Amino acid sequence: MLRYTLFLAFYFFIYISVIAQKTYDYPNAPKSDHVDVYHGEEIADPYQWMENPDDPRLVEWLKEQNKLSEKQKRKQTHYWHLEEQVGKLYWGQKTEFTEDYEEEPELHSKYTFRYDFNRKYDAADVLYKIRDSRHNYKKLVDISDFNNNGETPHKVTSIISSEDHDLALVLLSKGGSDWREGYFYNLATGEKYPDTLKNVRNGSHFAWHKRGVFYDRYDQPKEGRELLDVPVGQALYYHELGTNQSQDKFIYQNSDASGARSFSYYLLDDEHIVLNHYYNIRGEFYSALSTAKINLNSSFLLKNFLLFPEDSESFFKVEAIDESDTTYIRTNLDAANGKIMKTSIHSRNQLKSFIPEYDMDLRTMNPLGKNHVGAVYRKDGIYSALIFDKQGELIKRINFPEGKKVNYFSQWNKDAQYVQFSVSSFYHPAIWYQMSLEDFSMKPIVKIQVPFDADDFETRYVKFKSKDGTEVPMYITCKKDLKLNGNNPTILYGYGGYGNTIEPHYRKTMALWLLHGGVYAVPNIRGGGAEGADWGLAGRNLNKQTAIDDFIAAAEYLIGEKYTNRGSIAAKGSSHGGMLVAAAAIQKPNLFKAVVAEAGPYDMLRKEYFTSGGKQINLKEYGSVENEKEYQNLKSYSPLHNIKEEEYYPNFLLVTGENDDRVPPLHSFKFLAALQEKGSSNSLYQLYTVRGAGHGAAISIKENIDKMMFVEHFLFDQLGLRFW
Repeated sequence: MLRYTLFLAFYFFIYISVIAQKTYDYPNAPKSDHVDVYHGEEIADPYQWMENPDDPRLVEWLKEQNKLSEKQKRKQTHYWHLEEQVGKLYWGQKTEFTEDYEEEPELHSKYTFRYDFNRKYDAADVLYKIRDSRHNYKKLVDISDFNNNGETPHKVTSIISSEDHDLALVLLSKGGSDWREGYFYNLATGEKYPDTLKNVRNGSHFAWHKRGVFYDRYDQPKEGRELLDVPVGQALYYHELGTNQSQDKFIYQNSDASGARSFSYYLLDDEHIVLNHYYNIRGEFYSALSTAKINLNSSFLLKNFLLFPEDSESFFKVEAIDESDTTYIRTNLDAANGKIMKTSIHSRNQLKSFIPEYDMDLRTMNPLGKNHVGAVYRKDGIYSALIFDKQGELIKRINFPEGKKVNYFSQWNKDAQYVQFSVSSFYHPAIWYQMSLEDFSMKPIVKIQVPFDADDFETRYVKFKSKDGTEVPMYITCKKDLKLNGNNPTILYGYGGYGNTIEPHYRKTMALWLLHGGVYAVPNIRGGGAEGADWGLAGRNLNKQTAIDDFIAAAEYLIGEKYTNRGSIAAKGSSHGGMLVAAAAIQKPNLFKAVVAEAGPYDMLRKEYFTSGGKQINLKEYGSVENEKEYQNLKSYSPLHNIKEEEYYPNFLLVTGENDDRVPPLHSFKFLAALQEKGSSNSLYQLYTVRGAGHGAAISIKENIDKMMFVEHFLFDQLGLRFW
């Protein structure tokens, strides 16, 4: 009888446990029988119809998804507590100059600009004044001029001024898109000119020359395909103020009609332009650095000073050109950690050593006034700034504390007596310093107050072994007295692509997480650039799984070292990082409690057919389905194509911008539909669509705040970190 009673009790416990689990009723997404064929292999794509933003089925499906996210938002019962605490961190931060701060006013720009919140249109106006004048700020851009007609709202993204002629070019984004519109203003009077620049993009360059600008623009996109198709037809033009854009002087045409490659440029002086571009020589592309004399009344003749095969794994980046036309180039040619070489713009491929390779990864190199250059290096989580004279001799080395990052270590003004730079951290705002260019003495120039004691926190720099035995570095930021009991709520943030490195930087929402006892970990996985160029190549293209393995190993390390456990860790990433965390969670579904993936590409077989996915930089990073070996690799880790039936995946929050034309929201739609169809209904799979947003911030300030709060509340709630 006792055994029978125990038997019933056991099954009653199991029954209660099962019914206690939440189950979710997801909107039904219609499926088609569409099949694509890659190298003879048929791949079903039942949600390919979601790639058409005007499909009425998609409109209805998104309405139902929005209802689901609104329902989840109503469950965020402590939302206002969280918003209040984040607000205190914003308004409680105070910054002021130190008493002994001295500046050189003549080195600053003539005008100063700032943004002013326009409550009526939930966006920002632009104000300006002459620097150091007693006059009040005047309104330059009234955002209501662009947002009062009921159309897609605009946001000012950048201001390029010409102080010699008191002019400004103001660029605006429409609906958060990467497409831009340019408008001209007279800074002496505040008058807006009738001139308009269309078909320019986020990556376009602008350079004032006399009373006009050099700029690059693209072909007019097809109506309805602005956010989907690869931009093509990049060309360099000159616009003279007071004329119609149709009259602009054509200068140079991109040699790659496919749009996969793009050129960039800048003005060396009033007479010369430097162009970073490509040549198509008998079907093979070559990268080139060239100069040309500016003459708007004659042909544009390029003179190459550096030419190399595009398929080379070496890169060459112009960092500076001095008054003697000596060009300083950062490269990894025969130097995985990077080095600086120099050449003359008047010769071709005549590179000479300037700063040799060190046993540290070279991050940046910039001028420091007239007689010096500064190079910033990184090794084992420690940043160092090395100062050299113009002969390449090392003058001084400055080491910064572990877990800190040096920023803006440059001074382009040749008459300057000092350089100002900042040191950033994961747990406090950046601190600004001033360094003399005479004796290299340093002093802080700002006092920063925050409503918490930053000394309570620290950033630990550790190394863990990945799947193949490689040691991978990681930042772990937490309270100094954190107990390694295996129960600490932990956010694991990853990126791991394009040679980019996530370095110490301060965010107020991150500070709030730390204040409540959370852990914030950032592994410098392969594919990023933490350990030099080879580190980036080790996670690129056919090696992409290595980056995913590194991220998985980082989570396993945090669990093994008792920082956290599988029920208290969330993976978070954006863009390439969104793909990374989604792939890791699909491959290791029991490793994370929750995942926040923002603006990520999840259909890796279709990525190259949309917007920037077809750019050469992305084809190098991921590969192409046109290549069979690369296709098989893409399929092996593509989050969309590796979802298993009835698998108990972590709770997913996918975030996308409705006007994202860098990683179109179709990736999030298709991935979410497949998760909701195949994954266990005991897991939450939800979508947060940011209205009026592209691949980043929204047009609306309120939309940005709402998105930030929704994501943060999701993380606090999922990992059980109490904040009220």
